[in-house]
Amino acid sequence: MATREEGAAKEAAKQPAKQAVNLQLMPANGSDQPVLANVTMVEPTAGVALLDFGFLDPRAMAALSRMARAGKQVPERLNGRLAARVAISYEALATLHQQIGGVLQAVSRRPKADAR
Repeated sequence: MATREEGAAKEAAKQPAKQAVNLQLMPANGSDQPVLANVTMVEPTAGVALLDFGFLDPRAMAALSRMARAGKQVPERLNGRLAARVAISYEALATLHQQIGGVLQAVSRRPKADAR
């Protein structure tokens, strides 16, 4: 009789091995120019997620923060600039999630610079 571990090993052997591919993305129409964003939003749709990257004036963000801390009413709507909208499959979104998690873990392990 097979143990659970043997069954899991046999199932894993049936799965195709993951392979790394060296992917090089070539820029087109200025796509190699970085876009500054300090706000993100994700909108799920059928089959893809829409990722919006936007920019809000940092002074406006600070003013909103001060208003909220003071208990004042903040505006219902704030207009920012849409820097980019990306439609991404859920499979690619899961990969992006893993990549971002790895970057954040690496950044959190860095020694902190002395605050002077």
